Amino acid sequence: MGRLTGQTVLITGAGRGLGDGVARGLAGHGATIIAVSRTTSELDSLAATVRDAGGTIETFPVDIGHASAIDELLQTVISRYGGVDTLINNAAILRNTSFSDISADEFDETIEVNLLAPVRLIRGVLPGMRRKGRGSIINVSSRAGVYPFAGETDYCAAKYGLEGFSFSLALELQSENISVNVVTPGFSIKPTSVTIAEFEKWDPERRARYRDPIDMADGFAFLALQDGSGITGQRFNAYELSEKVRNVGWDWNQQV
Repeated sequence: MGRLTGQTVLITGAGRGLGDGVARGLAGHGATIIAVSRTTSELDSLAATVRDAGGTIETFPVDIGHASAIDELLQTVISRYGGVDTLINNAAILRNTSFSDISADEFDETIEVNLLAPVRLIRGVLPGMRRKGRGSIINVSSRAGVYPFAGETDYCAAKYGLEGFSFSLALELQSENISVNVVTPGFSIKPTSVTIAEFEKWDPERRARYRDPIDMADGFAFLALQDGSGITGQRFNAYELSEKVRNVGWDWNQQV
């Protein structure tokens, strides 16, 4: 506990699913959480949970599918915090719609949120990381970043692009002491498209198929501690990484 005390972590898609669990977990490690999501009610619920547990969080209801909204968000965050130590690009759209049925606007929106928004957010936080002399960028992908799936042409296009971008960026930023890593969930969590309110209406047996994503937070905390001199340009299963951190220890990378 307290490993991230003094660090500011910005998480997109923090209102539900993986983002919610990681936000709760990193707050428990002492980080100041900047939680971004489109759904105000879910952000309010997350904030109440974090604060009740003694954590620090500020929420921003923002649609990162719009470049102007990202600019406004970053202006506010930088003015209040001077920048961020870790950026977690987690927000995503997954429609499961065939290419024949998906509209051009829907396809473009997926690319905007899943690929271009992370690029824009990274551009915005890099100056602050450079001033601090370190930083960590964590981009959330999925199996769709390396395998094709029918009905996910837009999603796969974005995730394939995000992974290629991430690994190339890691090479460029290593000399500036900034790490860039890719993470995929390691077990079934509530689908991002399902709201918390909708999830709670499911029968207990169906809900039991999904685990609390807070179990993956230790892996994210470990990567938040990395910089260009540590682990960078890698792809991790978040749950397996978390288990390794819990079982081997937080400095296992120094032992390799």
